[in-house]
Amino acid sequence: MKNTLLTFIAIALFLPAFSAKTEKTVSSKINHVTVYLNGAQVKRKGKVTLKKGINTLFFQNVSPYLNAKTIQISGLGDYIILDSKKSIKYPKPEETKVIPNKNLALIAKMRDSIKDLNFERNGVSAKLNHLNTERKYLMANKIYYKDTLPVFKESLAYLRKQLFEITEMEQKLRKKNNDIQQLIREINARINVLNNYQKNKRPVNKKKPIHQIEVTVQAQKDLSGSMTVSYFVSNASWSPSYDIRVKNINSPVELTMKGTVYQNTGEDWENVKLTLSTNNPYKNKVKPELSVWYINYYNPNIGYYKDANGRNKKARIAQKNAVTLSEVSVNETTDSYSPPAPAAVRSTNYTVKTQTMANVEYRIDLKYSIESDNRAHLVAVNQQNIKAEYIHYLVPKYDKESYLVAQLVDWEELDLLPSKANLYYEGSYIGESRINPTANDTLYISLGNDRNVRVKRVKDKEKSRDKVFSNRKSTTVSYDLFVKNMGTKNYKIVVEDHLPVSKDKSIVVTLESKSRARFNEKTGMMVWKFNLKGKGTKKLNYTYKVEYDNDKPLDLSKL
Repeated sequence: MKNTLLTFIAIALFLPAFSAKTEKTVSSKINHVTVYLNGAQVKRKGKVTLKKGINTLFFQNVSPYLNAKTIQISGLGDYIILDSKKSIKYPKPEETKVIPNKNLALIAKMRDSIKDLNFERNGVSAKLNHLNTERKYLMANKIYYKDTLPVFKESLAYLRKQLFEITEMEQKLRKKNNDIQQLIREINARINVLNNYQKNKRPVNKKKPIHQIEVTVQAQKDLSGSMTVSYFVSNASWSPSYDIRVKNINSPVELTMKGTVYQNTGEDWENVKLTLSTNNPYKNKVKPELSVWYINYYNPNIGYYKDANGRNKKARIAQKNAVTLSEVSVNETTDSYSPPAPAAVRSTNYTVKTQTMANVEYRIDLKYSIESDNRAHLVAVNQQNIKAEYIHYLVPKYDKESYLVAQLVDWEELDLLPSKANLYYEGSYIGESRINPTANDTLYISLGNDRNVRVKRVKDKEKSRDKVFSNRKSTTVSYDLFVKNMGTKNYKIVVEDHLPVSKDKSIVVTLESKSRARFNEKTGMMVWKFNLKGKGTKKLNYTYKVEYDNDKPLDLSKL
């Protein structure tokens, strides 16, 4: 008995400590968002006040697209984080309202009135039927065909009077019937209104479920501190775009990177710091595994059939000399005098670029507000000047004007992403291009046409001729290229042209002269590279011969 009493006393002493549980809603605010190419990492921070014992804290109004597995909790204060999870708080349902007794009595009275009206309407219908029967009887007896003319006239007058009376009575009865039906409809409509009293009087519940993060902590004493909650959300992304500005061909290329941010996460990002990351969390991070690759001879299909006696026999279909390889597939997982005002500062000056193990992050120190509206929000990421070599490219076969191209060397350090780019030359918008980084050492950016450098392609008729040798024929073609610099500056020029490439051994293409051009026999491409002074001209020439069978057709129109 004594031991039992001591046990109850011990339970009574320890019970308050275990039952001391406090629930509080934390007022938090998003202070930083890392936006990935697909998804975003959100950090929200709030101050917490804890009581001694177990505390349950609720961070409300988080994104409904939150991934519960990615919740991370950290904080400052003498407390222990026990658990965290995602939960939903549903609004309380509105109280139901009961139909008042006076409305119930009124509904019953109206339903009785409808019954009386229906009886009256049935009586009107019966009278209309009687009148119709009477009219048919009068018309069927034909009383106006009998006796003398005076009697005939008197009969017609009687018939007319009776028909007029019947018609007048029918009109009155039909009007009464319509009035009864209208009254019944109005009473039914009123009954519906009274029956829907509860629904009509109920206020519209505009409250939505509240998505929240529930954090359980234990404190050894009453204290105040702070807590940061981090989680990953979907329905957010960003994509890069570029502005390429060239002041002149003696200046470096000014490359401005912008990020277009989209988010429809269900929570607004108000006055937060952004980080744009090239990471894609949805991309598989597990390396592929090679499985065993087996090789064997072809194994014919084996089937079974039953003979007439019902015995099972093995049927083999032989395919002679058939060999194949069997391979186990590899799983591939695949933004007065006053001193002069200071110059405006670009927002790109506030971006810090960080290279991680496999991705690039652009941390922007300026604060942005991005609503959850799934609209494009433009963010300036960074700006840098890049050394470039400017070359005028000429393709005289297709265009007389040159194309100004900027060659960017050592572009790999720029960490560029495939994207569109707006081009500006000498302060004017000239169009849109696309940056497509490849494994090449040089990245080419076309800046459009430059009319200062032109080319003229003229066929030399004296050197171009045809010759016939028995069953063979040869055609010699010669072109003169006249390149002219109409500007005052010296330009680097690249001219490209090509020869036809034979696909038949009987067709032989021979280059006879090329004016020091670089020639690729496999592709037929010719490239001239030279410097051209201002107001200067240069003449190029190339001649080639095509030999082919005289008795076979060959299209020479494009030579």
